[in-house]
Amino acid sequence: MRDSMGKRAVFTLILCGVLVILAVSSAVSVSMMYVLSGQNSRSVPTKEQVTEHMNKEIYKHTAIYYTADEKPLLDLTKLTLDYAKRISQIIVGYKGTAPLELIFFSDEAEIEQYSGLKNVVGFYSEQEQMIGLLPEEKKQLLKKDELAVFMYKQLIIHEYTHYAFHQKTRQMGTATSVFPLWFHEGLSEWVAHYDVVIDPITFSVVPFDQLTTDRKWQKSRMEYETDVYLQSFYMIKDLTDTFGEGIILTIINKTAETQDFEKGFEAATKESLKRFEHDFTKAYEKKKTALERQVSNAVS
Repeated sequence: MRDSMGKRAVFTLILCGVLVILAVSSAVSVSMMYVLSGQNSRSVPTKEQVTEHMNKEIYKHTAIYYTADEKPLLDLTKLTLDYAKRISQIIVGYKGTAPLELIFFSDEAEIEQYSGLKNVVGFYSEQEQMIGLLPEEKKQLLKKDELAVFMYKQLIIHEYTHYAFHQKTRQMGTATSVFPLWFHEGLSEWVAHYDVVIDPITFSVVPFDQLTTDRKWQKSRMEYETDVYLQSFYMIKDLTDTFGEGIILTIINKTAETQDFEKGFEAATKESLKRFEHDFTKAYEKKKTALERQVSNAVS
């Protein structure tokens, strides 16, 4: 899950030579999630009902459902799916082609009703092996606006990474619930930003044990000032900066061997999860203090 266009934390990135500031927050408009929750089965439309009036195109292992409105997006969608598959093969180690469905939803009400999530533009359902999309700024996207295209590609890559991660763990006989939610979401965010230059930022660290399950995750979104998706991204970034990109697959493999994330993490990194949390928290508290001091000096 990922939020964008919010008000708390800020991504600074270089996009095709243009400096872009993206506010990221759980408070405003966009969320992406890989599970469905809180649905009322009596009011939720079936997949067949959603897609009965849509066109269907099979692209490699993905069935894409779309209307005339989304037809101009198909080429970009296919290119992005190809990229997402290549990068997932490298980072997650999933090289299979399990069937996947990608469905464009018509409006906010429909996708929220189907997913059981509020303010959502994308989700992944493992039960149905399906990505649901409601592209942001569709008019700008159809005009090939640079930022709109970038955000759309991020959306697809994020959700495809959830798919690849689930398929990889399934191949290894491991339930994805063994992995904390910060690992799921941080991994998907990190892969979505794989080839983007991002300046470091500061935030107050949410305790790791509050980012393990969906229930705790949703509670933390509301109770903490820090954007939990952003923090999870930096947790994965810190791991890859320290140990290299291969650490992701090593953690997955070691966790599958032990069926315990903390044991798998320690076997992969040679340090405990508690030590990683301590060092991560200390580093970002130091950065936050330094930034606050700079701001204070600038104001005075």
